[in-house]
Amino acid sequence: MGRARRVGTPVSKLSLLTRRVASLQCGGVIVGDGLPSPVADPDRHEYTFDKLLDFLAREVVHEMDADRSSIFLLDAPRQELWSRVALGVGTQVIRFPASRGIAGHVAQTGEIVNVPDPYADPRFNPNVDRETGYRTRSILCGPLRGHDNNVIGVLQVLNRRGNTPFAEDDIERFERLLSRCALALDNVVTFEELQTAEQAGAEPVTRSPKVLLAEHDPKVACRVRELLANDLAVLHATDPSDVVRMALAERPDLVLLGVSDDGAESVETCRRLRACPSVRETPIILLATDGRPEQVVAAFEAGANDYIVRPFSPAQLRAKAHTWLLRIGSSHRNGEVGRQWGAASV
Repeated sequence: MGRARRVGTPVSKLSLLTRRVASLQCGGVIVGDGLPSPVADPDRHEYTFDKLLDFLAREVVHEMDADRSSIFLLDAPRQELWSRVALGVGTQVIRFPASRGIAGHVAQTGEIVNVPDPYADPRFNPNVDRETGYRTRSILCGPLRGHDNNVIGVLQVLNRRGNTPFAEDDIERFERLLSRCALALDNVVTFEELQTAEQAGAEPVTRSPKVLLAEHDPKVACRVRELLANDLAVLHATDPSDVVRMALAERPDLVLLGVSDDGAESVETCRRLRACPSVRETPIILLATDGRPEQVVAAFEAGANDYIVRPFSPAQLRAKAHTWLLRIGSSHRNGEVGRQWGAASV
């Protein structure tokens, strides 16, 4: 296994920027419905990824006809795996050495493992069953890889329904689910690394970053421009056909992409942006519709990085925008090779 990217525990406090922005916002306007409302929970943006991962874990259970699934993150410095999502155990966090159990074996070797009888397999760690009161009868487990192909986590599915083990023809479907979960998890890791850099005082290299806003609703577009115009140059495209053209001409540092209807138009726009070399690494944040996580998943597969659910608060919007703007700056400063999106190959 290659050197895993650093994965820490979830950020539980507001970033310094979010604290500053939250204290400065006036009027309590929630952006997205045009109506005054009390300010949304300022911590809400920190949980959107967890909601998406929970949705993906439940989709895995449904697709694999299983009882439970878990998404484990690799904490490389501690060489531990911990449960970012573990269905069936509530808020309990499961943490264990990254060399232990079936999940540990997968994290170390990077291979998919199908275990028809866990208690007969010497790699199986029964301690989790003892701690949770659960009985594991079958396991299908695979690696979640980041954009650099290093293992950043593990997806584990437990107990195929009907008391039968997972079959060989389940593997192909499982591989597709691994790819989908890995895309989301890689964005989680990237965003939290940027939050850590932000808390340490990192700033974008570009002195006047440009943001391309693709939004059909004029009220939302106007409000977003008002919120970001003080320190960012905001360009506005109302027609999907103009988004790629403006992106090529202006080379924005960030794209805010509004989602309308079934989200298909936004997904196609993501694909087109990622097919353009000049904006292949530009962060894309979706302005998504509440209650439609499948739209976010489809956009992530097409190359989006993050999302905010409408209606969103001024603090959420500004914190997300400023945090993702650090990505390009950090890449340039550290001399790192940028993310190769290649959305057409997803």
